Amino acid sequence: TKSYFNGTNTADYNTGLDIGNLGLVFTIPKGDTDWKRINIAIGWNQLASYNRSVRIEGDNSGLTFTDNIVDATNGFSMNDLSEGNAYSESVMAWNTYLIDPLFNGDSVVDGQYISNFSNGTKNQFKTINSRGSLNEFVFSVGSSFQEKLYLGATLGIPTLDYTEIANYTEKETSDTTSNLRQLDYSEEFTAYGHGYNLKLGAIYRVSETFKVGGAIHTPTVYTIEEDYYTDMITHFKDSTLDQSMGYEMPFQYNLTTPWKAIVSASTIFNKNILISADYEILDYTKGKLYPDYEFEYGNKAISKIYQKTENIKIGAEMNIKPFILRTGYAKLGSAFANKDFSRENFSYGLGINNDGYYFDIAYVLSQGANEHLLYSEEYIAPTSLVNTNHSLIFTIGFRY
Repeated sequence: TKSYFNGTNTADYNTGLDIGNLGLVFTIPKGDTDWKRINIAIGWNQLASYNRSVRIEGDNSGLTFTDNIVDATNGFSMNDLSEGNAYSESVMAWNTYLIDPLFNGDSVVDGQYISNFSNGTKNQFKTINSRGSLNEFVFSVGSSFQEKLYLGATLGIPTLDYTEIANYTEKETSDTTSNLRQLDYSEEFTAYGHGYNLKLGAIYRVSETFKVGGAIHTPTVYTIEEDYYTDMITHFKDSTLDQSMGYEMPFQYNLTTPWKAIVSASTIFNKNILISADYEILDYTKGKLYPDYEFEYGNKAISKIYQKTENIKIGAEMNIKPFILRTGYAKLGSAFANKDFSRENFSYGLGINNDGYYFDIAYVLSQGANEHLLYSEEYIAPTSLVNTNHSLIFTIGFRY
């Protein structure tokens, strides 16, 4: 991932080894009928990997994270801060002497605060390290009618496991009269969840060389549990102060994702070249958080921030026995209404297909843009991120 912040370009890298999928398919012959067989499958798929590292660094002579905290704290009394009846960042900033009350002459102005940093340029540095994955257990059944109409259904049980650790540092870039030299602010966020969905699909063989298909993916209903902990440390010339806060109890809620509709087509040329295309449409504004009374504003934000989007996938393969050459392209639309965070995937592969087994190797290049806010957009412009993923995928299967 490359970041672009205040004229400074920073890159960070992450490597890992994942198991993408496992599956087992059973075939039940039906004899001399129009429905020749029933296929039953069980499997496990990794839908997404969250292993990522991001570094953001640069000098900032404008409004800082501490300025953001000062403005958010203004209006709370010193008694509110001492008793913890304010925003968590405000309470920690008060307890670590990141901020102090404003003085008017010799009198304290209760409810107004100032930063203990100088007014000079600050160096800002942040690392974000995430790990985890979205996986799905699947139970599928399929059959074909007269080898022309193919029907299938899949029950999916997805599981979510996500951890993100972010460390932010704000420090003086030169020796100043200010006693405060550096702020360290850490956040640890974890989310665990599980859900269920149903996928229905059909393919119709129009001719020996041409097929069309369609599928519907129902919304996935998730139950998600989150934990959040934060820690603030201030470094002075003569001391270091530390303050930690977090949820006392895990936060649990339900999430429903949008429907997905898919249409597809494939055709064969010269008996050894296959061309296929998929068109997907899904409306991210239909996502919803539950219970309603707790997420009224969150659901309104979903309908404003997100949009309906489309995905296009095109693939081709050439059969040169015993080898199969493959290539593909996918354009995944942006879920955000006012931001182009679309992604492009390019894939190239080689396979061997024998009677008893098959083996494939593929390289996938995935590229897309994103943004990250160090703090409120009122104080700082978003940091531009460019994510590039290189994947080498091996697949092996056996027939019996």
